[in-house]
Amino acid sequence: MAGVAEKWRAQPMYSFGEAARLANVSTSTVRNWFLGNAARQTPPLFPGGADENLMLSYLQLIETVVAARFRNLDNVRYRNVHAAYRNAREILGIEYPFAHANLEALGGHIIALLEGEETGKSLQALDSPTQWSLPGLVLEVIHQFEYEDEFASRWFPLGKACPIVIDPRIGSGNPTVEGRGVSVNTIFKRWRAGLKIDFIARDLALEADDVETVLQYGDRIAA
Repeated sequence: MAGVAEKWRAQPMYSFGEAARLANVSTSTVRNWFLGNAARQTPPLFPGGADENLMLSYLQLIETVVAARFRNLDNVRYRNVHAAYRNAREILGIEYPFAHANLEALGGHIIALLEGEETGKSLQALDSPTQWSLPGLVLEVIHQFEYEDEFASRWFPLGKACPIVIDPRIGSGNPTVEGRGVSVNTIFKRWRAGLKIDFIARDLALEADDVETVLQYGDRIAA
């Protein structure tokens, strides 16, 4: 999509550590994906890398999340994830293919190309002998995204039934309670200070159930 690099979701927002925490991978993994690993002679997974301050955009965060789901599948090698990304980029002909709305539809083509390149079967998931699909873990995270102009614009990391959202236009791209703009971190800090759930809910004009959900989700992403 022309001009996507100038849009709000392509501006630097996340450190490697923040992206790693949200994607549930190590900081060194994120660093290697964007900068490569000279010691192992491994090229970057994502072309373009981070900005000069080693910060990632929202779209780069979303691609990191998708790549992490690929990587967390059993026996998936780095080169297979790299091939999947390269194939998606070539088929779509755009930047940020892992953050594009058509990734799910393209999944079969990506995996079929991998099969042709003899990179093994670790990214394959067959619904039937003649039908291909993206692996379940990847589909799961794709279904957590909302799209605008064909690119991811909001991510519901616990699924769309849960009111926790990561939207680059709200709360500086930090996880917040949907529709309220209250950050997960704010709720966690108050709870750690000894405040009760009911008090936090009343004080922030939230439902007590939403506060409990945040606290259940919290430690992995709260700073």
